[in-house]
Amino acid sequence: MKKALLICFLALFVSCEFIQKQTTREPIPIVDTIVDFNTVDAFPLFPECSEIPSRKKQQICFQVNMSEYINAGLKKYSWNAWEQVNDTVLLKLMVDKEGKTSMIDVRISEATQQILPKFDSVLKESVNAIPRLKPAIKRDIPVATSFVLPIVLQIKDTIR
Repeated sequence: MKKALLICFLALFVSCEFIQKQTTREPIPIVDTIVDFNTVDAFPLFPECSEIPSRKKQQICFQVNMSEYINAGLKKYSWNAWEQVNDTVLLKLMVDKEGKTSMIDVRISEATQQILPKFDSVLKESVNAIPRLKPAIKRDIPVATSFVLPIVLQIKDTIR
């Protein structure tokens, strides 16, 4: 009787382990599906900035080069103003996923617009002269990115 009870107990124990092994599932790997659309993994870069190892220094290099290209484009023109201009113009730019820079918007005060009526078209020309960049990267995929570049205008009255 003890042998029969031991055999039943052993059979029950083994069958429970068998059932438990069959119902055990593999853990599901966690996939990061949350995407932050406000940041990029790598900024758009001018060719001379791509060799810089630090992300922060790459961003600074990009900002400096972008400012230099815009400034060079604006210096080609002589700005004749009948009033002194001290203003900050906000230039919204986009670098598409192919690396082409384009002007999206210009925020300029009405007073400055009246004094310098062709300023926005000169800005657009300057932006179009910017060479092709390496586009911004998000999860190893080139993406379009936009940013605002403030331009400080300080022009003395030149027409009397």
